[in-house]
Amino acid sequence: MASLLPPVGSDVFRRFTPASLEEIQRRQEIEERLRRRRKEKNVEIAEENLPKPISDLEAGKPLPFIYGDPPPELLNIPLEDLDPFYRSQKTFIVLSKGNVIFRFNAEPACYLLGPFNPLRTVAIKILIHSYP
Repeated sequence: MASLLPPVGSDVFRRFTPASLEEIQRRQEIEERLRRRRKEKNVEIAEENLPKPISDLEAGKPLPFIYGDPPPELLNIPLEDLDPFYRSQKTFIVLSKGNVIFRFNAEPACYLLGPFNPLRTVAIKILIHSYP
């Protein structure tokens, strides 16, 4: 039986890697196939049954206490998204010094800067930097 509570502790924080991006693309392909099958069979899903983002994990909000404090080496670097709603979307999060959540799209920026490009990584660090 699936747990209703989110996993706790620092082991939920995983770095966003090229393997993570491939996993997201695989999930998107599976969901697209399911959507096509539903469309062929004329099956509609009610809006209340569709997944919704968790309001506590919105961008700009502090990380909920249930997750604990992330290890210092995982601050200011791309992490896999914690919200199940975004698990099949090409997004990643970055936690700043005050455990504030920033969500970014993993699609190439300006059609050429992928999520692992050093220039984009520096731009993200500048963007999330808190002023003293």
